Amino acid sequence: MSTSPEQIAADLNVLAGFLALDDFGGALPTPHDLRSVGVIMLFGNQVVGTLTRACWLTKLAPQATLLFSGGVGHSTHLLYENFCADLSLATQCAVTPEMAEAEMYSALAQGAFGIPADRILVEDRSANGGENARFSIRALKDAGLARGTILLLQDPTMQRRSVLTFEREAELAGIEMRPLSHSTFVPCVEAAMGGDVRVRADQAVGSWSFLRLAALLLGEIRRLRDDENGYGPRGRNFIAHVDLPDAVLESYERLMASDLIATLERSGDARA
Repeated sequence: MSTSPEQIAADLNVLAGFLALDDFGGALPTPHDLRSVGVIMLFGNQVVGTLTRACWLTKLAPQATLLFSGGVGHSTHLLYENFCADLSLATQCAVTPEMAEAEMYSALAQGAFGIPADRILVEDRSANGGENARFSIRALKDAGLARGTILLLQDPTMQRRSVLTFEREAELAGIEMRPLSHSTFVPCVEAAMGGDVRVRADQAVGSWSFLRLAALLLGEIRRLRDDENGYGPRGRNFIAHVDLPDAVLESYERLMASDLIATLERSGDARA
């Protein structure tokens, strides 16, 4: 079905606003907000701004340990490319394409942001969101830090699911840890002249191509739906049930019926 670029942009932005779960109402956490946070945790993803934010917050919370979780997965090469393309990091890019995501984060946290090595935990074996949560919990238990409040950051499109996954894995591990969710920003796309839809200019550097972002947003809604194909109790049972707002479901169904899907399939991004 032919759908206007303006409608596609509006519908994608509805999905993005729902997925970018933020317990701070879109504001930057303050030192007061972080006073009870014992661990700041970043799950591996391709968005450079999530590392920048995690390091900045670590400096505001001198009592907190910074945990990086991420092995080698489908976004690792994209993360490496984004690091090397970011002019503020390129000259300090002490990373190689063979590194795990958490290794890249740790190298740049120390070299570019001045975070001491003794404040950093590295979990470099996980290859997906479930393992990010599961292996991070193991690392925290080994370090005697599996307690209290953590602050969790992830690619904004995966923020809501990452918190749900961490909560499920913490329950299975029998530990009481309260995850606070902070989305570095809410992804936004816009209709451009000529009929294209694009990632908003101020978010385009160090993040995603438009098609990559669209595929991630649609893929997350597919996973959050509590049906036989989703990650909820009626499907794979990786997360608790999620009530998807009507507006989100309407935007999702409209996008799935649009010609965006054919474009994604041709690009190879349809199953992100």
